[in-house]
Amino acid sequence: MLNSDALNQLRQLKQGIQETNPRHEATIKGSMGRFGFAVLDDGREAFLIPDEMAKVFPGDRVRVVLSKDERDRDTATIEKVLRSELRYIVGRYVVRGKGHFVEADPGQLNRRIFLPPKARKDATEGDYILCRITRHPFEDQKPQAEVVRVIGRDDTPHVETEYALSKHGLAAFVKQPKGLDKLESGWRAHLQKALGRREDLRHLPFVTIDSASTRDMDDALCAETTDNGWRLHVAIADPAEFVPAGSELDERARHLGSSWYFPDRTLPMLPEVLANDLCSLVPGEDRLALVMTLDISPEGQITDFSLREAAIHSRAKLAYSDVAGLMADGGEGVDQDSLRALEAVRKTLGQYRDLNALVAEDRSDFRLILNEKGRIDHIEKRDSLDAHNLVEEAMIAANRCAARFLRTHKLSGPFVTHSGFRPERLAAMTRIMTEQLGDQTFDLTDWKGFRAFMQALDSAESDLPLRSIATRSLARGSLSTEAAPHFGMGLALYTTFTSPIRKYNDLLVHRQIKAVLNNQKPLRLRDKDCEYLQDALRAGRQAVNETEQWLKCRYMADQIGALGRGQIVHVNGAGFQVRLENTGVEGFVHLGEEEEKFSFDPVYLTQTSATRRYMLDQTVTVEVAGVDWERRQVKFRLTDDRANALLDAFSGA
Repeated sequence: MLNSDALNQLRQLKQGIQETNPRHEATIKGSMGRFGFAVLDDGREAFLIPDEMAKVFPGDRVRVVLSKDERDRDTATIEKVLRSELRYIVGRYVVRGKGHFVEADPGQLNRRIFLPPKARKDATEGDYILCRITRHPFEDQKPQAEVVRVIGRDDTPHVETEYALSKHGLAAFVKQPKGLDKLESGWRAHLQKALGRREDLRHLPFVTIDSASTRDMDDALCAETTDNGWRLHVAIADPAEFVPAGSELDERARHLGSSWYFPDRTLPMLPEVLANDLCSLVPGEDRLALVMTLDISPEGQITDFSLREAAIHSRAKLAYSDVAGLMADGGEGVDQDSLRALEAVRKTLGQYRDLNALVAEDRSDFRLILNEKGRIDHIEKRDSLDAHNLVEEAMIAANRCAARFLRTHKLSGPFVTHSGFRPERLAAMTRIMTEQLGDQTFDLTDWKGFRAFMQALDSAESDLPLRSIATRSLARGSLSTEAAPHFGMGLALYTTFTSPIRKYNDLLVHRQIKAVLNNQKPLRLRDKDCEYLQDALRAGRQAVNETEQWLKCRYMADQIGALGRGQIVHVNGAGFQVRLENTGVEGFVHLGEEEEKFSFDPVYLTQTSATRRYMLDQTVTVEVAGVDWERRQVKFRLTDDRANALLDAFSGA
């Protein structure tokens, strides 16, 4: 046994070692286990053992002491919590013995947090709840929380949406802003005055082309044939005329970042009276618009464009599915010559992009149709039509010109940029280039080299889905105050301005353009403005995705044993993700459950055994095996040849 002097010497020695170890500021990153990581500001990650991770929350800013463990890994000891921004969590009320806890959503926090007796309000075991953190765990590893409100239970209609809204800080925006009645009368009066000051383009045969149920119509189109090709007119709604920068409505829109379309509701960025009425380009009504006119050559080049504030009058609202028939047979309020010119513009712009840019493959869209209980009744599949491509080509052309306008006038964006491949995938892409493209070499860090590489993959002879492998290796797009290329689209410059009712980025671009047109001072956007907007967009996107995924899990839980055919959309070391072709539902196949042993190729994203190989885009038949409720992930298993034959017979294949 050590005496007190020896113990003091050991403590002093340990303290001396710690004082000589390097200290760093870091951000805490959680995991699905009890351990975690301290992400240093230089990008390195230091391991946090469970006892250290228990002192902090994901996202905390901390000061750590680094050391090496027996495996020579960087490990971190938490010395001080500098800042903790986790204020609210969502989760489920659970009781363990005599303890009452909120079992936090794994996407936020992988732990239970104690609920003291006076902090439980009227919540009961099994409730989904929103809680406020009242005690940080740094001192004693025992955090506490209090219930703010009960979200619902498993059988509560629409609990999936309410839960996601609460988790991502969007629940406060469900109700429409106060005082809209007074504002609406002022807006209507302003609309009439502003129409008289605008250039009058109400004679142009504009129409909107959108889904039949759409009410917030941002854009209207018309076109005419000229001696040098075509003239395309793109009218974009003008909400900037009604929502001043810095106003309460603007701050609300900035926080939302976009309108969000949940299966059971729309969370509009702007008040409905603006989004669906006064700004929406509804047919038969005079509306304010920012109109871009583009001259397009027979080769699909945009030879000139102009922008002006105008008054327009949409002649009709066309559903995507009706456009082809109206081109052939006509219809009330529809100018057939304009529609046919729009179709010609679609073809020539598409051909130009095929040759000179990068075009994403068309994908089917899926809509979740809910029943009276807020659960999925069925899923509608909607294939892409020529009318979808018509609108897409017109919008991309207009957005490209808007980006050129921003750069020409030295405006601080916002630009939509894309940097190409993720850094960790560059080596794999270089290897694919060497092994699959022969003597062809490209600079993958340059947008033109990237574009040429992707085009070369399309024409390469290979039994591997090279283009899909490359696409799964892309970084995320970002917003920037500086003009920069969009690698993913194969363009030198890009932004978006065609959806200002629905997207805050587009509203900002409108304000920049209108400032120039009216000889006013433009906005001076900062990098942190773009970062704030990207965070808002990420939160909204996650809320919608998580809601849909939860609903899909409930839907598939009632279909255990059902067979389906789909395509492999993601491959990793554990197995692969399959998207069912009739519903769009995705599920994971764990290859560890197969009798054969599989080997994962991280370059070509394949899984191979002695008799089988699985790769991206491959069609497979699967059986619904269950649902992982903790991860909210559908589980599939591969079927044998008899099941495949049965599915073929059932589908008439």
